[in-house]
Amino acid sequence: MRKAIIKKVRGLRFFLEYAGVMIFYCSIRILPLNAIRTISNISGRFLYLLPGFRKLCCANIRTAFPEKPDCEIRRIAMESLQNMVQTILELFWFSGRQDVLANLTEDSHICVNLTKKSMKEGGLIWISPHIGNWELAAFNVSYGTKIPFAVVVRPQNNPMINDLIVRSRSSGGNRVIFAKGAVKGIIKALKEGFFLATLIDQNTRIRDGGVFVNFFGLPSPASRAPAFFGKKMSVNIAVGGCLREKTGYRMFSEELPKKIPEYSSEEEIIQDIMKITESIVRKHPEQYLWFYKRWQYIPIDASKEIEKKFPYYSRRATPRFYDNNAKK
Repeated sequence: MRKAIIKKVRGLRFFLEYAGVMIFYCSIRILPLNAIRTISNISGRFLYLLPGFRKLCCANIRTAFPEKPDCEIRRIAMESLQNMVQTILELFWFSGRQDVLANLTEDSHICVNLTKKSMKEGGLIWISPHIGNWELAAFNVSYGTKIPFAVVVRPQNNPMINDLIVRSRSSGGNRVIFAKGAVKGIIKALKEGFFLATLIDQNTRIRDGGVFVNFFGLPSPASRAPAFFGKKMSVNIAVGGCLREKTGYRMFSEELPKKIPEYSSEEEIIQDIMKITESIVRKHPEQYLWFYKRWQYIPIDASKEIEKKFPYYSRRATPRFYDNNAKK
């Protein structure tokens, strides 16, 4: 009886959340694009005033750029939050409007040419950092090449909201693959001619297929998945995305310095991906997603000197971080 009540209450909460999101979604769809930017700027400034948002963003930026003065760190933090809001709103606004997006985007031909070249060579894994508008990157490339992308994402807790986001991300023929149990879906998509798009700068436990690599001078866990599938399926890997310009967007892409068969290990591939990612972030720090605990885990064998360089929220990884069967 109690379980049934809890289920009904949860269902009602999900419905109310979905109704609120749908009202918001429909409102965003009818607004002009300039209004989206204005709303994002105002919302980002509001989020910056909230202590939790400001503290986390500034701590991350200070960790990555210890040489920057506080005024510069605060400016980057606020603009990063504005970028984050705008990314979410634009995902809804551009859904089904790839032609409009294409007209506002420069340098798409660079990514299109790379994608067509990779198609001839067996496929492509497209790695996009959380910079600029990472949601629009696959839209642009798939529209320009007519080759659909399979996008690996983490599902939302609310199934109705999750369906709405999936429909937006699937716009233009792209396919959404959920991160949990994604191996079969990824292999199937690559065999069917899809190119794979995934994010790299997220924490992945070692027990879940992660590996510690250097990111802004500190060890940070990242998923081995791109390297694993690159080697297994013999496909190219490139780091790319969609940066913001004053009046539009600009695509970028960079291939790894070596061909996949030339790498001696998956860790080496992931490290090169993170090197490219760091280089891009250094050029456009205000467009990077700093509202994320990127340095949440300190390696269990890290020295005290290294540990002091981590931000306030970091903690040493436990044995369970490395092995699911380890005792607490």
